[in-house]
Amino acid sequence: MDSLRSMGSMSETASTSAKVFVFLFLFRYVRLIVHIIAYSCYKPSPVPANPTVTEKDVTVIVPTVSPSGPDFEQCIRSVVGTNAAQVLVVVVGKAKLADARVFCDQFPTVRVLVSPIANKRIQICTAMPEVRTPITILCDDHVFWPTYFLPDVLAPFEDSKVGAVGTVKCVIREHSGFSNKDFWNFIACLYLTRRNFDQRATSAIDNGVSTLSGRTAAFRTSILAAPDFMHEFCNEYFFFGMIGPLNADDDKFTTRWLTNHGWLIKVQDKKTCVMETILGDFPRYLTQCVRWTRTQWRSNAKSLWTEGTVWRTQPWCVYAVYLTSMVNFALFYDAGLLFSLWMAVRDGDCAKMAMCCLGAWIFCSKLVKISFHFLRYPADLVYLPGYIAFAYFHSLIKLYALCTFYVIAWGSRGADVDGPQNTAAPAVEDKNVIPGDAEMLISCTKIPE
Repeated sequence: MDSLRSMGSMSETASTSAKVFVFLFLFRYVRLIVHIIAYSCYKPSPVPANPTVTEKDVTVIVPTVSPSGPDFEQCIRSVVGTNAAQVLVVVVGKAKLADARVFCDQFPTVRVLVSPIANKRIQICTAMPEVRTPITILCDDHVFWPTYFLPDVLAPFEDSKVGAVGTVKCVIREHSGFSNKDFWNFIACLYLTRRNFDQRATSAIDNGVSTLSGRTAAFRTSILAAPDFMHEFCNEYFFFGMIGPLNADDDKFTTRWLTNHGWLIKVQDKKTCVMETILGDFPRYLTQCVRWTRTQWRSNAKSLWTEGTVWRTQPWCVYAVYLTSMVNFALFYDAGLLFSLWMAVRDGDCAKMAMCCLGAWIFCSKLVKISFHFLRYPADLVYLPGYIAFAYFHSLIKLYALCTFYVIAWGSRGADVDGPQNTAAPAVEDKNVIPGDAEMLISCTKIPE
């Protein structure tokens, strides 16, 4: 009798474990399979023969805290080389103004503005009153554009429903020899490769974009220049209004704003509009990972539970990005898959075979999104074990970020300040700063009474 009860209990455990395994497996891998198909079906917006929006309709805003050095100079050269109508470099303080002008004054289309404080959001708002073109592109100071970048980026704006355009990003592979530095540069390359894959896939399915990258993104100026946008942009709070105002999370804010106000976001994935960037310096990269993950927790929670627009406009993205991001701890998820399968089949004749097949499936699935990188740089396969290890380590980063979501410091943009207590006296000596703007911008950072 006891033997029968024991067998029944084991059978019930196996059945429950099998159901758990099937749920975990389908929740993760339906997404992957659909994304592979969507990635292949994606089509970029074609460049029209007679475009209504051209390079002369573009102003580029480059907020910076380090307006000198080879990376900044290469960035400005690449932006100027695309023939944009105007480039506004926004620095902080009189000393930085002098540094920027040493290089920027040689370009007729480049102007240098001064922000009252080192805060990316405030720097962007400092420049907006000076924009006179219908399209504004926000650009980080360490990205590099190809010469024919703008025609492809502007093509989606032929559709009046498109409010912003995102681009494909890749990290410059530095190849410094087998070393710690080379490994972290490799890890950074794969980070953007994976993001590009998912961004292209979700865009093809339901125009879903969870993050319009702050590295480079194009907007209709009317959106960014709207007083209500600028006010909310400079006064974003989180956790029932207790945390803020936020400095980081700017790209998540603009993405949510567009979605909540009915604008479409187009991802333009073409070889001719791939921007390059520098990423992967250790330990700075780990600091960035923590900041990005905190941003993900804060913003995705807002999208799902506070604002809720994405449930109606981007249903696939809700499942494939927002909800998945909250449970996708590879270290724990893979362990759950393996454990639930083992509990379901451990008494069967093919238990070991089933476990080996699942292990092989998990391993191969991790290569799908990054396979393009290895086709381009096959020598990087030597780092594959390290990549797998980092993917599991990132689960701990993600858990730490969740426990410290209330930390809003930028972390990797050294001169930035966070919060209203760090405002500095406005620097209005430069002729390009309109008197009164600085005071208005500083007032934006004050906590509303």
